[in-house]
Amino acid sequence: MAYMEWGPALETGHDQIDAEHRSLVDAVNRLHGALDQGEDQEELGRILGFLRDYAVTHFTAEEALMIQVGYPRASAHFAAHADLIMRLSGLLADFRAGRAVVTTALLAFLEEWLVDHILRQDQDFGMFMRPGA
Repeated sequence: MAYMEWGPALETGHDQIDAEHRSLVDAVNRLHGALDQGEDQEELGRILGFLRDYAVTHFTAEEALMIQVGYPRASAHFAAHADLIMRLSGLLADFRAGRAVVTTALLAFLEEWLVDHILRQDQDFGMFMRPGA
């Protein structure tokens, strides 16, 4: 059983966004698996770096779509994205410098942030993009 389960409740109704969210969930699951299996710090760092880089890529695409469709709550959404990227970038820098480690608390934070963000902000955006919304 995966650490984070993907399910219909997390779907926004937009194929690209949902596929990218699944990739983020998969990255959190890979990070959990690596920690659980006692992988070395180099592997944990690679996964953490991928997670941060993929989040940047996903957020950029999502934000471009918000601008394209004139989403009225885009600025608050952008701020949430920027906050997570700042946190992940700081954590990654600290990890690479030996000042931080990957812990179950970090995994819990990532899971909680991702699920909360998808269920609240991304679902709202998905509803906005549905025809007749």
